[in-house]
Formats: sequence, C-alpha cells, structure tokens
Amino acid sequence: MALTAALTPFLIPTRGLIINISSISALLPYVFGSVYASSKAALESYSRTLRAELYPFGVRVMVVMAGAVRSRMVEKAQGYEGLREESMYAPVRHLFERRLGFSQRAEAGPMETDVFAEKLVDAALREEVSVWWRRWFGRPDWWFEGGMARLVYWGSWLGEWALDLGARWKFGMREFHNAKY
Repeated sequence: MALTAALTPFLIPTRGLIINISSISALLPYVFGSVYASSKAALESYSRTLRAELYPFGVRVMVVMAGAVRSRMVEKAQGYEGLREESMYAPVRHLFERRLGFSQRAEAGPMETDVFAEKLVDAALREEVSVWWRRWFGRPDWWFEGGMARLVYWGSWLGEWALDLGARWKFGMREFHNAKY
C-alpha cells in the first residue's frame, strides 16, 4: 500500500496499471487457512476501492485471482510446528495435514509458474476496451487463472452456497462435522 501511494503520482501521467495478486481463497472458505484467505479478501477490497479512487485519473487496477500455481510456499513456511495435541481439530488431524499442501497436489491442478507468469503478462498487456467487453477481449479488471480458478469463478456466479458446499466437499469437512470430540 505504501509503494502504491508512493508511485501513484508517476502512474497518473502514464495512465498506468496496478496489478495486485490475490487468490481464489478470498472467495472460498479455505479451511485451515483463514488468516491467508482473509488477507487476500482484504487485498480484494483494497483493490476495488483503489480502482474507484484512481478511475478519474485513468489509472487501472487489475486483481489477479490466482488459483493453484506451482510454488514452494508451503515448504518455505517458517515457524510452523503443526497442529497442537490439544487443538479442537485434533480428531481430524489428517484433514488438516492434507489441506496444507493442497495447492501443490495434482487434484488442485497447479499451473506451472512460468505458464502462469506468461499468461498474466499477456492479460496485463491487452488493449484497453469498454468495461462491457473486458472479460473476454480486453485487459480484465479481475483475472482468474491457475488450478481451480475457473471453477471458482463460475461457482461464484451460482452464489456463496455453491462455494461453501464445494469447499466442504473438497476439504473433507463432512467427516469433520461427524467427528466425535
């Protein structure tokens, strides 16, 4: 946010583009990832407001709703000690541990990093078109890409209930619901 504020005076004369990298976890109940998901939801809100504030100056804001992309995020987590024995989630420890590396497993369909980066650059360099046609022809305001991103995009059209149901199913929360505490 500080960098955006510092660079905005330079973006205005060039009618520049700000790209914020969010995640589909901002839309999903990303089980056992509430802190990460809420930070991405906050970034979405910030981006939406920034877009409205900078619109009069011709500066665009694009939000990348990244799905699963091959990375080393999970292995780089420092200070992670796992689930404590006294945790209320202890009865479903296996669900917790399975979810930790979810974005990197085949079932999430992670996109290779270089492919994701190339597609992002292509989307960011698209021509400026009317707001009605941006999603299909021009530079999008919201760009969904990566494993499961399109599924979440279309699921969001159905409503929050569809995303909730899908996340409960995908992360095994029905088993958690039936666990004995």
